[in-house]
Amino acid sequence: MTNAERETSSQQLGILQQFTAELHQATDIEDVVLRVLRVMVNEFGYSHAVVGLVDLEAQIISNWLDSVQGQEEAGKRIPSPIKLPLTTAGGTIANAVLNHQLQPFHDNNLSTDAELNQYLKMTKGLIVPMSWGVQPIGALLISDATPEDDRLKSILAIATQTAVSIGMMRTRLRRAQATALKEERARIALDIHDSVSQSLFGLVLTLEGTLKLLDNDTDAARTELEWAINSARQVRQQIQQTIHDNWTEEMSAAVFETDLQKYVVDVLQGSHLSVVFDIRGDFSSLSPQAQRALYRISQESLTNIVHHAAASNARVCVDIYNQFARLVVRDDGRGFEPTAALIQNYDKEHFGLRGMQDRTRSLGGTCDIFSQPNAGTSIVVEFPI
Repeated sequence: MTNAERETSSQQLGILQQFTAELHQATDIEDVVLRVLRVMVNEFGYSHAVVGLVDLEAQIISNWLDSVQGQEEAGKRIPSPIKLPLTTAGGTIANAVLNHQLQPFHDNNLSTDAELNQYLKMTKGLIVPMSWGVQPIGALLISDATPEDDRLKSILAIATQTAVSIGMMRTRLRRAQATALKEERARIALDIHDSVSQSLFGLVLTLEGTLKLLDNDTDAARTELEWAINSARQVRQQIQQTIHDNWTEEMSAAVFETDLQKYVVDVLQGSHLSVVFDIRGDFSSLSPQAQRALYRISQESLTNIVHHAAASNARVCVDIYNQFARLVVRDDGRGFEPTAALIQNYDKEHFGLRGMQDRTRSLGGTCDIFSQPNAGTSIVVEFPI
C-alpha cells in the first residue's frame, strides 16, 4: 500500500468514526438521514446524494431527501413527496432495495416514475440499498459513484449503520405508540368509571325507589321519573364527552367547584353530605390534562365518601404553588384500611382507588391515601405543573 493509499484509508476511517459518534446524537430519523447526506457531499465530495425511505406497511419508497454540493443546507424535502412502489414495477431503485444489492444506474433510468426522475436529475451513479437484517430500510443514491470506487467500503459501512439506527428508532417508536395506546385505553376506562358508571349507579337507585312509589304516591313517582330522565340525558352527554374527549379547553376554578357540587347532589344524591371547597393559586395555569385529572380524582373521592364512608362533612382543597399542584380531599367518615383495599384486584369497589394513583402517576406525581377505621380518610395528590 502506497503512502497516498494509507492516507486515504486513514481519512475514510476518521470520517467513519466521526459519523458513528454523530449517529448517537441524532434526535430522529430525518436527522440521521441529513447526517448521511452531509457526509456523502461534504466529506466524500460527491456532487449529489439522495435518500429515500421504505414504508413497509404501505409498500412504498418515499420521504425523499437530497443534498447537492454548494447547497446551503443539506436535505431538501421534495414539496410533494413522491411514492415509488416497492415492487419490481418500481424500476431500478425499487429492485435494488428488494434484492439488497448494489445497483449502478445511468441515463437517469432510476425509476418508472417520470416525476421522480425529473426531480433527481442524476444521470449516472450508484444505488446503495440500506437494510436492517432482511428488512429493507431505504436507498442511498450517490451521483457519479461506481462499484469500483475506493470509498465504497466506507460507504457500505455508513449505509449499514444508518439502516441499523433507523430500524432501532422505528422499533422504539412502535413500542412507544403501543404504550401510549394502552395508556389511552386505561384513561378512557377511568373516565367511563368516574362519570358514566357512577351516574348510572345513581339512576338505577332512583328507578328502584320509584317502583316502590308507583302504587301509593304517583306524584312523587312522577317527580322521581322526571329526575331519572334528566339524569339519563346527562349520562348520554357524558358518554359523548368521553368519546370525543371534550376536555381541550381550560376549566375554571368556579366550574370545577360548581360541577362537583352538582355531581354530589344530583348524581350521587348525597344531599346529606356537606362539601366545602378551598381553591388557592392560579387554577388556569394547569394544563387541561392536569385539570381533568384533579376533577376526576375529586369526583372519585366524593363518590367513595357518599357510597362508603357514611360521612357528614368533606373538604376539597386545591393549592397551586411554586410550580406544583396539590389536592387534598378529607372526610369525617368511617375510614378503612388503605393497604388492604389497594391489594385488591381491579373490581367495582376498588378500581377507583387505583385509578386515582394511575392518574397521578401519569402526571409525574404522587397520590397518598391516609385512613384508618373510625378516623376518616384523606386523599393527598401532588404533581409538578
